[in-house]
Amino acid sequence: MISFQKMHHLGNSFVFFSEIEEGSESLSFLRNPEIIKMICDPGTGLGSDGVVFLRSPANSENHVRMQMFNKDGSEAEMCANALLGLGHKYLQIFPSHNAVRVETVGAVREIVAQGAKNNLPTYKIKLGKINFDLVGSGDLLPEGKRKPLIWQEEKFEPVYASVGNPHAVLFMKSPMSSDSMLSVGAWLETHSNHPKRINVEFASVVNEHEVAVNVWERGCGITSACGTGAAAVAAAGIKNGKLKSPVTVKMPGGEILIEIAGENVFLTGSVTEVASGHFSAAFFNKFLKD
Repeated sequence: MISFQKMHHLGNSFVFFSEIEEGSESLSFLRNPEIIKMICDPGTGLGSDGVVFLRSPANSENHVRMQMFNKDGSEAEMCANALLGLGHKYLQIFPSHNAVRVETVGAVREIVAQGAKNNLPTYKIKLGKINFDLVGSGDLLPEGKRKPLIWQEEKFEPVYASVGNPHAVLFMKSPMSSDSMLSVGAWLETHSNHPKRINVEFASVVNEHEVAVNVWERGCGITSACGTGAAAVAAAGIKNGKLKSPVTVKMPGGEILIEIAGENVFLTGSVTEVASGHFSAAFFNKFLKD
């Protein structure tokens, strides 16, 4: 019997598996793109934007390691909304703690419990420093090799930012239709300027402390919210003089608070538990037999 827990933040949902409780050997077969897609599919599985594993840390100074997969089966470097759920799950396992040090690809993130807000457990994540050099990280071609981003005679000039994963932030002069965002998001994600694919944010500044954002997530498509996307937009807006900290990022699923202090970016958000239980053995029959 394989246990799971499903949680979401502002509709951005994930299925969590704990190797800390179940053991790594019993869950290793789940890290298969076809199984990930099946779990995330609302028809064949539980329906979610991704799957997250709580794994033992590589460094004993940290508490847990996060490994996350998008619903298309690809592995993601980072996801702030997934971190919120992972922190909540870890503190359920170890209730004597109030902070969690989490290993993600490339960086350690700290999650601190903030009590309850609107009857939901709330956490503050220290995301660290925003990186604006995506050429150096290999997520963006050097300027001389890039093609102009022209879509139906409109030229896009994204502000690029990395929060452990790469983002192309578009500050919109006028609203864009849902159909257009679907088309532009898919086009930009896989554009040759972005060798590793990229997340795309469509941002409209409301005032210096508020911004409305729609997100196309790499490997997922349009989602109701994205924590790293919110951080990328806030940091890009502050860098360009469009926004000031603290920034309330308004997304279709709700609001995310982003604060910048010095070089550190902080995200505050809540976690909603959806369901917990066990997968039927029959669900994995095909893969276990193979």
